[in-house]
Amino acid sequence: MPKPRPLYEIFVHGPRMEGVHLRAGRIARGGIRWSDRPDDFRTEVLGLMKTQTVKNAVIVPVGAKGGFVVKGPAGPTSVVDAYRTFIRGLLDLDRQPGRRPRRPPADVVCHDEPDPYLVVAADKGTATFSDVANAVAAEYGFWLGDAFASGGSQGYDHKQMGITARGAWECVALHFRELDGRDVQRDPFTVTGIGDMSGDVFGNGLCCDRGRRACGAALRPPSRLLDPDPDPATSFAERERLFALPRSSWADYRPDL
Repeated sequence: MPKPRPLYEIFVHGPRMEGVHLRAGRIARGGIRWSDRPDDFRTEVLGLMKTQTVKNAVIVPVGAKGGFVVKGPAGPTSVVDAYRTFIRGLLDLDRQPGRRPRRPPADVVCHDEPDPYLVVAADKGTATFSDVANAVAAEYGFWLGDAFASGGSQGYDHKQMGITARGAWECVALHFRELDGRDVQRDPFTVTGIGDMSGDVFGNGLCCDRGRRACGAALRPPSRLLDPDPDPATSFAERERLFALPRSSWADYRPDL
């Protein structure tokens, strides 16, 4: 595998799905997504693991990422079934049901020390699947219980807390401070980006302070924003409105603003 090589790679293969989980280090952060790239999803996941490592640097040491593809028609039921199979496969390698984490599963030859840790947060295409993963973890007696996949009915809301965006924002603040001594919480600056306000990372990031001037943003055509000379206060209020609007896009941004 090309650099950055993960510390761990787990591959799960079944008749109706394939999945891979990459973790750059023993303590990492990242999620599992439903991929629509059956020919190169491993490459996709490697790139996402690298991105997680960079943007989570101020939160945890490194990043992790998992992804799976569905073989055959990808309806809602088949996607959930594939996700459940993926989680079961990860836990089958990690531990035996009902055993303490330090007891390896039967018929598994271990060449390294115990590592009862997986990173299975909600991600693209799996945002509503946390309770599914937690139910499997409970069935297996996994030590994290209903905290196995964050964001479920017993967990926390990524968008509400803005965890990743806060970490990324600290990186931005450090970058500007080292570049020219600018205080991004006080001095206005101009940004353009790729994403939308409804997401838990980009949306939170553009709501972190009132001084930035968002001149351009896009997710995919025709959902794009171009504002050559935005008013910081007015545009901030409009971004907040889109952030609170379920499943919003840049097409919802008021043109008169």
